[in-house]
Amino acid sequence: MTLPTDDTAPTPPRHENLAPYDTFADRVRELCVRPGAQQALRAGLGRSMDDMPGRTHAALLRNGLVPDGPGGSDRKRAYYAVAALIAARPRAERRTDDRDDRDRLDAAAQPDTTDPADTAAPADTAAPPDTAADPDTATHPGAAGRSAGAEASSPPASGTVVDAEPPTPTWGTSLGASLAGLTTRRARSSDGAGTSPATQPDKVGGVEQRLHLLVRQDIDGVHRMLPPLVRQLGSAGIAVDYGRLLRDLLRWPHRHGEVTTRWLEDYYRTLRRSERPS
Repeated sequence: MTLPTDDTAPTPPRHENLAPYDTFADRVRELCVRPGAQQALRAGLGRSMDDMPGRTHAALLRNGLVPDGPGGSDRKRAYYAVAALIAARPRAERRTDDRDDRDRLDAAAQPDTTDPADTAAPADTAAPPDTAADPDTATHPGAAGRSAGAEASSPPASGTVVDAEPPTPTWGTSLGASLAGLTTRRARSSDGAGTSPATQPDKVGGVEQRLHLLVRQDIDGVHRMLPPLVRQLGSAGIAVDYGRLLRDLLRWPHRHGEVTTRWLEDYYRTLRRSERPS
């Protein structure tokens, strides 16, 4: 039996439920190629829906980027906020291939591949709602065939090369995991490579405290804190997973505890992995 090594293992695919959010982020990036559209989207940065400029509405609605259908202002605001964050990225970040950056972050941060809270959301929190079963309990393609018949359950003959099962889809990189990357980068930049974040309490504490403050915010507070925080990540060369961020913002009003718990878990798990000896 031949098993793939870590060097040859493919990057896990993103979960299919992230597709509509990734599509939105990709379309906004394409729109930002036009300077006028980028400026219009950026004008909505940190604003409420009541204070949103008309040109921002025009840039998003004329191009059909915000899904139609029922939903309150919090749902719409999530789309406008993420579009503004993408448009306001530092120039150096805008020059990168965002999709490749997102895949690289997924592989580096090794985010959890399960989302226990991913059941159907209220109708006004997302469009379309997440309704897929948890990735860790969903039936794997071909599982039914493997469970029936002696041939399917018998071990392969000696020397047989067995294809590895496809990797479990991931839920992308949460903002907590991205902030852990910022913590690690800031700590190591102080004394050179090889410095553990744990040896730089001031560097760690600043990012950690901002995360702790962020997760305590209501919907207005999180929208107020995100622009400077995301700008700091971009300036440090850490790309944000805007598709995952959009999904989390849509869930914030109704599943605040689940979203923030995952951000905190991803932050500390990513930090812990970065401190492991190579």
